[in-house]
Amino acid sequence: MLDLRRLRIYAAVAESGSFTAAATALFLSQPAVSQQMAILEREAGVPLFERVPRGIRLTPAGQLLAERTTRLLAEMDELEDELRRFGAGVREVHLGAFPTAGADLVPLTIRAYRERHPDVRVVLTPAHANDVVAQLHSSRISVGLVWDYDYAPQSQDPAFDRVELLADPLRIVLPAEHPAAGEREIGLRDLAEEPWIVRAHRPPYAQAFEQMCRIAGFEPQVAFRTDNYQAIQGLVAAGAGIGLVPRLSLTPRRADVVAVPMAAPAFSRRVAALAAPPATRPSTVDDLLDVLRATADTLQRSPEE
Repeated sequence: MLDLRRLRIYAAVAESGSFTAAATALFLSQPAVSQQMAILEREAGVPLFERVPRGIRLTPAGQLLAERTTRLLAEMDELEDELRRFGAGVREVHLGAFPTAGADLVPLTIRAYRERHPDVRVVLTPAHANDVVAQLHSSRISVGLVWDYDYAPQSQDPAFDRVELLADPLRIVLPAEHPAAGEREIGLRDLAEEPWIVRAHRPPYAQAFEQMCRIAGFEPQVAFRTDNYQAIQGLVAAGAGIGLVPRLSLTPRRADVVAVPMAAPAFSRRVAALAAPPATRPSTVDDLLDVLRATADTLQRSPEE
């Protein structure tokens, strides 16, 4: 009789190709994983692994077991979800989101998810992009939205599946009466003499704006930093300087400012969702990821106001 807990460990080993990587992902020691896999091989009665210099390789029997295990664990998770539904009455899926995703991406996703899955409640949790991984590890959330800049991408925690959602291009925000307000696009360097109102980021992007300007070939004059994108619009409208903000943050847009695309070199945020690997996550998470993809695709193709 194959043990379900060992099969879950086996799924992580098969996906990562390494006992060590699987142990890290599952918060187990490497010897414990190795011991459980040795027992599983004895239970299976056939070799499942071949040791190679950089990890392990599945035998044909091991590959068959990996494919069947993926389906079995998915069915078990779905069954557990359905049983919990009988006991609790309402199923839940927990989504962690950073603030600027809350203007369009998150509310549109929640509305579409409710229409498709009225028996599941989406619980929304504020989550700074830097905190998402910790909240996933603690099971406070089951899906977390993250972002990074395309010119300086961040490393990914191998314990989680990353689903790319959209590119969120940066826009130059100008007072409506600015001489460049009517341009189709503007290069950062063309505005090198202007004072700037910029977003105050946490590390590793504390100097993100300065780095982008250096790539464009100049040192900027930063007049003010704020952690609120709506405040940037207000300060720009008041004539305190010009701003640089992601497109998603421009909802709602003030009538007395304009947002102009950047000429090359242009920069974007990459917005993605993190979740447990497919073999270990419930169907409610897969359903939410599907809706996030569809919503992000619609936003990506929608014209700017």
